[in-house]
Amino acid sequence: MASALSLPERGFDDLPTEVAIVDSRGDIVYTNRAWRQFAEDNGYDGPDDFRDVNYLAVCEEFRDESEEAGRVADGIRDVLDGESDGFRLDYPCHSPTERRWFLLRAVPFEGEDGDRYALLMHLDITDRKLAELRLEERNRQLVSIAGVLSEDIRPPLSAAVRASEMLAESGGDEAWRLAQILHQIDAIVQTGTVLAENAPSLEFESVELRDVAESVWHRVEPGDASFLVVDSRAFLADRELLSYLLENLLATAVVRAGDAVRVRVGTAAEGFYVSDDGTDVAHQYETMFDSATSELEGETYSLATVARVAGIHGWDVKVGESDMGGTCVTVSGVTWV
Repeated sequence: MASALSLPERGFDDLPTEVAIVDSRGDIVYTNRAWRQFAEDNGYDGPDDFRDVNYLAVCEEFRDESEEAGRVADGIRDVLDGESDGFRLDYPCHSPTERRWFLLRAVPFEGEDGDRYALLMHLDITDRKLAELRLEERNRQLVSIAGVLSEDIRPPLSAAVRASEMLAESGGDEAWRLAQILHQIDAIVQTGTVLAENAPSLEFESVELRDVAESVWHRVEPGDASFLVVDSRAFLADRELLSYLLENLLATAVVRAGDAVRVRVGTAAEGFYVSDDGTDVAHQYETMFDSATSELEGETYSLATVARVAGIHGWDVKVGESDMGGTCVTVSGVTWV
């Protein structure tokens, strides 16, 4: 091994992690015991001291076969050229007998000779990756089960909803009540399906409040209701779940106040709000977000759903009186971008 760098070889050799140092050209000038042992166990037949081995050249040799090899070569080269303060990459390194993953970290430093070097560490993250893969598979299974259950229950439920609506038209409080309950069961199935399909693969991105609100308003069947986005900002959210949340709030406002309601959407100090000039329901705040209420009223269930979706994002939901005398639902805790 090269001794010009005065490396504390004993300390590095005691590390269970593969460690190497490359110079500014990419030549390997030091490897620890774990690195050499890993190379030997995996069929390496080059020099024991790795002299004349250029790490960048080895990566370049496999660039066409492995996307990761090219990324490693580019990342380490940027570190050595002073264009980056560090580089890291998770990559697979499977053997014929087992699946393995490693985390490569490259950290630059200046040697006593004034040259620029990079310390390379390969950390075994196989256990973590296998756990992630098991979780992903479980989530896929849950989504599949939710889809099957939804497909099985929706046809008979839709038939029951239509029958209950026909009974309600003929009069009678009980028939009307049955129709309401079936509509809520239908909403529960829809909510469960949406959450199951989105929760395993949440994608937080920059979304513009105006864009999402205006896109879902047309799905609400607003009738003669008026709609206005007062102001707008961008924040981080899962677009699909945010659309579902806003659609619930807008539909609730129309159902509660009728087709002539005025609905407004805008930003608040820490989030956004949906307000209307219908009935003020702020006094029902204590039970508003409890989906297990005995009455299972449509609005109560809808806002309980809103609270769940907000909770997935780490947001809070509050209900108060709007400036127009109706209800204002405020969602806070968003991250502005």
